[in-house]
Amino acid sequence: TVLSGSAGTLPGGLRPEERRLLELLLPGALSLAETAAHLRLPVSVVRVLAADLVDAGHLQARAPIPDAELPERQILEKVLDGLRTLKSS
Repeated sequence: TVLSGSAGTLPGGLRPEERRLLELLLPGALSLAETAAHLRLPVSVVRVLAADLVDAGHLQARAPIPDAELPERQILEKVLDGLRTLKSS
C-alpha cells in the first residue's frame, strides 16, 4: 500500500502519532512499510493510524503500481539520453 497526504496543511485535533505520520507524508508518498520504518512504529500500528486518517479524508492510500504497468527501462534511458543531448546543445 502506498500512502500520501491529501491536504497541504495539517488539520487540528490530531494525536501526536497521526501528526507525525501526516508530516512525513505531506511532501510526497511512501509505502506502508517505509512509513513504519521512518516513524519507528510497527507496520500494524501504522496501518491502523493510516486507516483512521483515510477515513477522515486526511490521507490517501492506493495499491502500488504493478511492474507490468511501469515504463520499460530502455525507454526511460532513451528519454534521459535525449534530454542530456538537448542540454549539451
